[in-house]
Amino acid sequence: MRQRERADLVRLEKFVRETVLPRTYPHTTQRRRALEALGEAGGLCTARTRNSDGDVIVCTLDAGHYDPDDKPPFKDAKPGGWHKADASIWNDLGAACTPHAAI
Repeated sequence: MRQRERADLVRLEKFVRETVLPRTYPHTTQRRRALEALGEAGGLCTARTRNSDGDVIVCTLDAGHYDPDDKPPFKDAKPGGWHKADASIWNDLGAACTPHAAI
């Protein structure tokens, strides 16, 4: 039974690497989840926040990117030095935020 489970995991990992990961966009929650499933999300930022629905949102940018003085120009939705996950952009000062340094 264990040999079959191992073979299933190998096939699943191959599928995620060859099919799922190439179809994801950089710096998205979908890509972060695929990298986490592969055990390769160690280089990503760990800052978190909560949206208005109470859902936890985790930054999808590379670790070490955060610069509170590099404010985003919200016109084009680029994050500057702040945290980003899909359409959410935030800094570490919000009440619902957990900075990467605290994890």
